[in-house]
Amino acid sequence: MASSPMVPVIDLQGTSGQSIEKLATACAEWGFFSVANHGVDAQLITSMQAVSRDFFSLPLDIKQSVSRTMDSPFGYYDRELTKNLRDRKEIFDYAPDEATPWPPSPPGFQAILEDYALACHRLALQLVGIFCESLGAERETLECHFQRGHSSFLRLNHYPLADLLAGADAAPAGPHGISQHSDAGAITVLLQDGLAGLQVLRDDTWVDVTPVADTLTINIGDMLQVWSNEQYRAPLHRVRASNEIARYSAAYFCNPDYTAIVEPLPPAVSPANPARYKPISWAEFRRMRAMGDYDDYGEEIQISHFRV
Repeated sequence: MASSPMVPVIDLQGTSGQSIEKLATACAEWGFFSVANHGVDAQLITSMQAVSRDFFSLPLDIKQSVSRTMDSPFGYYDRELTKNLRDRKEIFDYAPDEATPWPPSPPGFQAILEDYALACHRLALQLVGIFCESLGAERETLECHFQRGHSSFLRLNHYPLADLLAGADAAPAGPHGISQHSDAGAITVLLQDGLAGLQVLRDDTWVDVTPVADTLTINIGDMLQVWSNEQYRAPLHRVRASNEIARYSAAYFCNPDYTAIVEPLPPAVSPANPARYKPISWAEFRRMRAMGDYDDYGEEIQISHFRV
């Protein structure tokens, strides 16, 4: 029996023309890849994993005391929807320079999340520069959108064995930890816990994104698909529901600042490949996408709505 294809692994140490080419191929063919020698400190990763498990093991009333709301979208949440289906997970979101409610424990929780988010942002900016170069643009072309005022955030995920809201007044849970979707922003930096659960749709088949030791998993989002004028595709992916052992992950969503107007980069446009998207206001796109996380507001906005 043939084995499943593996998501590419790219070594970022001393990024060369060859590794840039490998990254471009991975973005065009997969939208997913893993990075080795990524620069995020191993001890910081270990600390992140520890405080994540400690936080989600807290009593429910303590977690709910730092719940997010429509007015303050950071903190704890256990009722998020994807494609109008409730995810089988609980989360904690933190965003730099935003008002995040912090729990009294575990010790060091806030400092560790802040340090880890900063390390992931540095990695994401490195990747944004490589993406620009691979498309024929200067490395610094998009930097202005990811400096002070960017809208990136860090999310801790816990996929428990049982539905946490079974019997509660909540929307019915969907069949997956997270239903199929593409990420709205530019780049996602994912720390997996060593247990397979994430899947990407490739050639009409769901393929496991198998965790690789000492790497971080990267996928591109909708905005990079637009900037690349569809040379790179934001992949549809999902997370299986846990049925044997609980799983944990941490996703850093690298998003532009809210003033960004996203449209295909000039080097990605030509007479043979004209611009495929109208300009998109990131602030409006993100606002509409976020509304669907809280309740069923009908069809979730997609970049396809902006296609020329």
